Amino acid sequence: MQLIEIEEDWQNRIKFIIDNYNYVNQGLITETVFIRKEKDPIVYKEIKFGSQSEVRIAQELERAGVLFFPLPLAVRHETGKFHLDHREVDFLVCSDGIWGILEVSFHPERYENDKEKDAWFKQSGILCIEHYPSEKCYNYPRAVIEEFLSILAKYKR
Repeated sequence: MQLIEIEEDWQNRIKFIIDNYNYVNQGLITETVFIRKEKDPIVYKEIKFGSQSEVRIAQELERAGVLFFPLPLAVRHETGKFHLDHREVDFLVCSDGIWGILEVSFHPERYENDKEKDAWFKQSGILCIEHYPSEKCYNYPRAVIEEFLSILAKYKR
């Protein structure tokens, strides 16, 4: 057995690699879509978002003091196919131990896709899934969050 030689200052080199690591799950699908369109996602407080409407919702969730996950990648391995086993929602929210999904809707013609995605999450036990028009999220984010949290509270067991 031969010992390898350790570079000088190896601790700082490792720290640099860790600090500058760029591959994260947050916003992964959104970022992939943006790359195809040769655009960049919106970044607010080092978090990726797909729109200014989503940023406004994030700001209101911060103000409300609830736990939330913006653009999380959800995985339920069933088929072995990425597009069927992975889903990304706009916001996964937890308030008083109750979990719900808040979606900022941009495309009214996506009804069937949205219903299929909602069913995928409901099969896993997340029953509160609410969709709000992008314009309403942008112009009235506080009202959206108040309504969403009110609906979410009704799911308390």
